[in-house]
Amino acid sequence: MFGFLKQYVSKKTEDVQAGFLRLIVEFDPESASEAEIGELDEVLTKLTRQMVDAKAAWDKEQREAEEIRKAYGLRVGAAERLQTQMETADPEQKERIGASLEKLVGELEKMVPEVEREEGEAVEAKTYYDELNGAVKTAAERLKTARARLTEAKRRMDTAKIRAERAEQQEERTKALAGIKQQADKLGTAFDAMTKRAEELEAQTKVHQEKTKLLSASKEEDDPLIAQALRDAAGTPPEKSLSERLAALKK
Repeated sequence: MFGFLKQYVSKKTEDVQAGFLRLIVEFDPESASEAEIGELDEVLTKLTRQMVDAKAAWDKEQREAEEIRKAYGLRVGAAERLQTQMETADPEQKERIGASLEKLVGELEKMVPEVEREEGEAVEAKTYYDELNGAVKTAAERLKTARARLTEAKRRMDTAKIRAERAEQQEERTKALAGIKQQADKLGTAFDAMTKRAEELEAQTKVHQEKTKLLSASKEEDDPLIAQALRDAAGTPPEKSLSERLAALKK
């Protein structure tokens, strides 16, 4: 039992130091990725399982060591009582008690290496358990730190993403408002152009109207009396008739 347990403990300790402990030592919570955290989580599960088994083995070895120490102590006490009895016994009893004491002392001498072995196994089992317990605590702390940092990093990333989306939406709204304003400016420019064109057309219309008046014969001039009165008022001599013009030529 002792040899097997010692070999078992040594092999397990070697495996832990070669694999799990190296990963724990090299694990950096400050820059751990999700994959690395997952790997450490698996290691922690295996270490915890080994720690539980090591605790059970330690309890068993401790219990066996205590039982054999108790049995050894009882036999030592019995040997001391027999020795005391032999000192006060008569020769016949003394010989009989001496034979029993000899037998008991022989059993005690055989038990000494067994007691030492059980106590040694209990110590080694506790050492192995303490090593695994320390590794589990270290891995758990590193895992919690890494997970907390990764969670915080994800929270910051999600927050930054939301802010970026809001900023993009705000930019789009600003662009939309700018587009509306630009269209409004264009509408204003078109309105100004149409107003100016309307004024030009209205002025052109007035010109045409005035020209029409100037070029059109006055209705008053269609009346000869009104026409003569207008000429007289203007100091224009009355128009001569054809006979008057011919008479003037004869003179």
